[in-house]
Amino acid sequence: MSMSNIKIKTLTPVHIGSGNLLYNNSDFISEQIDDEEYLVIISEDKIGKLLGNKSSQFIDLWLQTIIKKEDIKQFISKFAPNAVVEDYAKRKIIMFSKVNPNDTLKECIHNGMGLPYIPGSSIKGAIRTAILASLAYQVEELDDKIIVKIKDRDDNFVPKKDKYGNILVNANQVEQKLFGKDPNSDVFRFIQVGDAYFEKETEIATRIVNLNIRQSNDNLQDNSKPQIVEAIGTEAESEFQLKVSKEYYDFVKKEYSPTGNLPVSSIGDLFRLINEHTRKLVEEEINYWNDVGKKKTGGTDYIEEMQKILKEINSCVAGKSCVLRIGHASGWRFITGAWTETLQNFKEIIVPASRPNNRNYEDYDFPKTRRLDEDSYILGFVKLTI
Repeated sequence: MSMSNIKIKTLTPVHIGSGNLLYNNSDFISEQIDDEEYLVIISEDKIGKLLGNKSSQFIDLWLQTIIKKEDIKQFISKFAPNAVVEDYAKRKIIMFSKVNPNDTLKECIHNGMGLPYIPGSSIKGAIRTAILASLAYQVEELDDKIIVKIKDRDDNFVPKKDKYGNILVNANQVEQKLFGKDPNSDVFRFIQVGDAYFEKETEIATRIVNLNIRQSNDNLQDNSKPQIVEAIGTEAESEFQLKVSKEYYDFVKKEYSPTGNLPVSSIGDLFRLINEHTRKLVEEEINYWNDVGKKKTGGTDYIEEMQKILKEINSCVAGKSCVLRIGHASGWRFITGAWTETLQNFKEIIVPASRPNNRNYEDYDFPKTRRLDEDSYILGFVKLTI
């Protein structure tokens, strides 16, 4: 089967991180441009060209300015008083809130041409999670399979524990049972996904906060640990290539015989499965927050945003389009597919292994937080269309 072009549209901001953490007044500055607040990412190459033969002197003073946390804009104006933003900016990002002196920015991944993009590996990882969630129940003795085991002194296999006495779990053991034991035998190689490149200046910067269920507080919004992230903005569009090779799947399954039978012999099948998986998780989120958060500050906004996503899911044409969640701030349930929640040992084993310092939060539901931006917009939802 040949590659198919898939349209991808961001329903909410999407952040796929580059791994770089940028610092205010050294890696970026804030600028007011035409009544809009922007974060301006500094380009050292551009500044070097701007300064010309002053560049050797500039390097020492640049470092001193950063160390002393002095004003970078004033520093640039000393060397190049006529410089405008385009002369020293790698890119400009619309910022939807005020920038504080100690703020840092989680950078979005870009290619060599400076285009923000969603890697095919990230899309494929989210697809893999959706399929895993639909198939995990085929694995016999699933509660036991997810537990990490080691040999004791008598060569018996016993659960491995961390330093707090919590039993360790590993979903990879279930994945290997379903999809194959290693990359060479992985049935999932039958799905090939390309990168989705977006246009320049589709990026935004937004401050992420938590919805935190606290027993003694009716305000769910927790602003104690805010983080600015760069993301591809809402309603940005691109295309990527996708191939579902039934022939390759049949070959690998026959050769390596992993357990399970993937119900996705075509892109249409794949889109149906993804959409139903996302619908299930979104409906469960809405139901949960209707019980927990409707009467608390911040909960209603979150429910309304999830209801908008559910409307998008329900509008998808079966086999032709679907909604997928991907990237930073997607939350534990969407990242894992939430399939472990039906296991009998979920509360006793899965939760303690998944939540640091669980003993301090045993009276709370799991997961107890959701991440969204300070205007209550959630992150990570995209719509795929053939």
